[in-house]
Amino acid sequence: MLALTIQQTLRSFCAPLTRGLASAASQPSAQKLERTRAPKTLTTYKKPFTPRKQYLFNEYDTQLANSPAVIVLQHYNLSGAELQELRRSLKQTAQNAHLMVVRAKMMRAVLRDTRYANLSSVFTGPSAVVYWDSTVDGLAAMKLAITAVRKQKKLIVMGAKFGDLLLNQKMMHGFVNLPSIDQLRAQVLGVVQAPAQQLTAVLARTPQRLVGVLAQMSDAKGQE
Repeated sequence: MLALTIQQTLRSFCAPLTRGLASAASQPSAQKLERTRAPKTLTTYKKPFTPRKQYLFNEYDTQLANSPAVIVLQHYNLSGAELQELRRSLKQTAQNAHLMVVRAKMMRAVLRDTRYANLSSVFTGPSAVVYWDSTVDGLAAMKLAITAVRKQKKLIVMGAKFGDLLLNQKMMHGFVNLPSIDQLRAQVLGVVQAPAQQLTAVLARTPQRLVGVLAQMSDAKGQE
């Protein structure tokens, strides 16, 4: 009964992670974000967007739709050398992650009318995103990326997208500190095995105690 209860609790706890991983793994390449209505093609002045803006819109759209996870950052006065070093660190230590400096206003336009529209609020000020262009272990990759990012004091983690999950700063802190599935299994196994081990120890000690009691009784009878 205890093992079944723990298994059900673990399954409930890990369900959002499983959905996120399944969603990320099932996304085909070159996918675009689903929208409730088509994106705008004309400016407020009824003129077509410039080729540069069209390129940025499509690039942001593609990375958000296809990356298994996206981490949103704010950056302040990062030099070219610091950006280059951070990109190198992310690529080498965070499962080939990429860092892209983005235009916050353009990113909010990309997110408009999509399931990730609530993520728009974290794109304020100088912004950048960490993303992956291939299927990776999203949770492990995010942990590695955030470890690399936190070494740079000029960056602030604002939020993230993991599969279909949106994470704010507070949620990010708890999310990336979750133990791995293997660690959770080991913890559950330890909880399940502990009562059995304790029972075995008690049973092992019982004969010894019984022998001691009988010996004492025998000594007492001999003294009578």
